[in-house]
Amino acid sequence: MPDPVPTRQRLLDEGLRLFAERGFRATAVGDIEAAAGLQPRRGALYRHFPSKAALLDAAVRAHIEQAAADGARIGELDGVFGANPDPELLRPVVAGLGAWFLAEMDRLHDLTRVLEHDGQRMGDLVAAVKAEVVDLSYRTAARLVRAAAPATDDPEALVVLLLGSLVALRRTAWTFGSPPLRVDDDRALAAWTDLSVAVIGGRR
Repeated sequence: MPDPVPTRQRLLDEGLRLFAERGFRATAVGDIEAAAGLQPRRGALYRHFPSKAALLDAAVRAHIEQAAADGARIGELDGVFGANPDPELLRPVVAGLGAWFLAEMDRLHDLTRVLEHDGQRMGDLVAAVKAEVVDLSYRTAARLVRAAAPATDDPEALVVLLLGSLVALRRTAWTFGSPPLRVDDDRALAAWTDLSVAVIGGRR
């Protein structure tokens, strides 16, 4: 049997999920404890966090740390291109980048909804997510473009436009329950990879 999820992690996971669904104010401490499989209103949450706000802060910072670790691993791919980039390497790297970006959006779904619900009360955390999660994804992609196609004039602007189409794919599905024209991830990633390879390859 898999190891049980530690109580602290269950509280973080369920707290963020409930904040995303209901908003911070509408989520009671007892709701989080019950969702985590604990007796509500018996002080279980407070044995791990001084307050509901501290739980939210810890959940957001855990996502920031994970994004940094994942971004570092993806960023290491720029080394595969070397001084003379091999055109055959471009397609698998671009395809992997697109798949990672969509997976990262999925992982951050609850956090995104929390920011939409309660961003005004979260202060510096919003800026930290923007700089250390959102912008990090684009910076990582820009590094790969720069390594694969050194002649690209503005890799940052290019990846904002290319990855923006994947953002639209996910955000439409989140809002309306299905992606545009019901184009699934496999189809979207195949077309996105073709487009990105053509654009980036033309700047070598």
